[in-house]
Amino acid sequence: MSSGTRPAVERVRPPKAPYRVVNRVMRWLLSSPGRARGVGRHLMLLHVTGRRSGRRFVFPVAYRDNGDGRLLVLTNSPWRANLRDRPDVAVTLGGSHRPARAHLVEDPDRVAPVYLRLIEEAGPAKAGRRLGIRINVPRPPTLAELADAVRRDGLAVIYLDVADRP
Repeated sequence: MSSGTRPAVERVRPPKAPYRVVNRVMRWLLSSPGRARGVGRHLMLLHVTGRRSGRRFVFPVAYRDNGDGRLLVLTNSPWRANLRDRPDVAVTLGGSHRPARAHLVEDPDRVAPVYLRLIEEAGPAKAGRRLGIRINVPRPPTLAELADAVRRDGLAVIYLDVADRP
């Protein structure tokens, strides 16, 4: 890749200021069963404890059913470091607070196939928006191109085992 060429896949960096407001609104909406009914079909709150600070953080995240009883969250956010070797988290799913176990995967050889599967399911045209990435080639990206994006942009996968999930 030359200095003027974009990589085949790159993460999307949303503007920070509007997302602060959006995240506050989403935390409020997703925290109650009545309010979460509409937006909570694909969004939930992930409750994480800071590795160094011990502070509690709550992040609105998009999720999907992984098909094996676990929920799948894709992220490139720095807060994911709080999950390294700290699997005990909680989620607010459908407005109900539940304990959960998180398994963070950052290995490019394990993350890239997940992204490839989801790109194939959604189709390259829709996948970028749904997965928080930009596909800069006129075809589905290769596993090698996705693995490069994982390394360069910090793409990761979080599997969640949620207790008492409906």
